[in-house]
This record gives sequence, structure tokens and C-alpha cells, in this order.
Amino acid sequence: MIELLKQEINRLQALSIFNPSVNSLDNNQWLRIIEVFEKDYSRYYHGELIPSKIKYFPGLLATFCYRIARELYLSNNEEEALEFSSLGFSLTSIEIYYTSQIGSYFKINHGIGTVIGAHTKIGNNALLHHSITIGEKNGGRAEIGNKVIIYPCTIIVGPIKIGDNSIIGANLFIDKSYPDNSIINQI
Repeated sequence: MIELLKQEINRLQALSIFNPSVNSLDNNQWLRIIEVFEKDYSRYYHGELIPSKIKYFPGLLATFCYRIARELYLSNNEEEALEFSSLGFSLTSIEIYYTSQIGSYFKINHGIGTVIGAHTKIGNNALLHHSITIGEKNGGRAEIGNKVIIYPCTIIVGPIKIGDNSIIGANLFIDKSYPDNSIINQI
């Protein structure tokens, strides 16, 4: 599986100006990436991970590059983390900073124009639609709980918390916290 993933990355990087090294990770790091990424993959496909299918969903491809970049960042290899993060953005127009912390079973539907800013925290089973921005305001970053759904064109900024099992409607600007089980559709 590791070799198949490396081959797929090499094919994809040929389409980009970025040149991350698939050999910057050891086998144990690849196994950790695969373990968490298989959960993300299961939100798009049933069955085993097939590397050649990752490219068909921009959100999945961006998440794959994020998982690699995050592992590199945690291993103090920020230069390669930036290469993988930039590769994901260049191929998908989805920007996920490698300093963000994203739980398992993550999914981005459509995704174009989505930005997950540095140091953002997103829980497990989150679902984001396109053109979402989660970013900084007054030096603070948002924390998104588990099983949160965020609909298109929403901006979430600042040192706030969105509680577990919440649903955030489309076209909103959010800069205050909401408790668990919130339905946020107007400000």
C-alpha cells in the first residue's frame, strides 16, 4: 500500500509546481497516515483504500495531502510539510494548514474555496461543504466539535467553540461560540 500511495503522489506532483518527497517519511509514519486516512476515505468510498481513486474527490485529495503534511510537521519537517500542503492546495483549491488539528472520518464535499486556517481544531466526523473559511480573529482560532456539519459559504473566525453535533447553515459569519446540538442558521 505504501508504494502505491507513493506512486500516486508522484503522478499528481507532476501536475504541480510543488515537489514534495515521498521518501521524507519512514514506513512507520506512512502506516500512521494510512491508519487515519482510511477512516477519511471511508466517508467517500466503501471497501479498502485504492490510491488511484483518491484524486476523484478534491476534498479527499486535499485531506490526504493534509494528513501527510501534518505527520511531517509533527516530525519537525516543516519544509516538506509545506510542500505537501501546497501540493494539495494547488491540485484542489482547498487550503488546509498542517498546523490545524483535524479528527478522523473527515469529509469535505465539493470543497473548492475552502480554507482551514492554521491552528484550527476540528473534531471527528466533521462534514464541510464548499467555500468554508475557518480562520483567525483577534489572535484566536476556532474549535469545531465532533459531528459538526457546515454548509457552503460560511466564515467561522476567532477564539470560539462550536459544540458537538451542531449544524451550521449556509452564508453565515460566525464569531461567537455555540453549545452542543446547536442549529445555527441566522445571526
